[in-house]
Amino acid sequence: MLFLLLSTVTLSVAGQLIRGVIRQANASPADSLQDGQQLDESNETPIETLRRRYAEGELDQEEFERRLDQLIETEEPEQQTTERERVLE
Repeated sequence: MLFLLLSTVTLSVAGQLIRGVIRQANASPADSLQDGQQLDESNETPIETLRRRYAEGELDQEEFERRLDQLIETEEPEQQTTERERVLE
């Protein structure tokens, strides 16, 4: 009788451990992707952030171009023309 009780408890604990591992494995890719995105976003230049926000639909084309012009104005003069051309490609 004791053997049956110990076997049941052991199987129950093993089942719960397996269930926890499976849940963790399924949740892990989504969590790491969000962490990776947050890390990437913190390393973005202001123009990359602007491009991402435009691509995600947060900004319309007029707002994107206005903010892009403001960012380019703060750069060195020789970079202004080439940067705007590169970003609009």
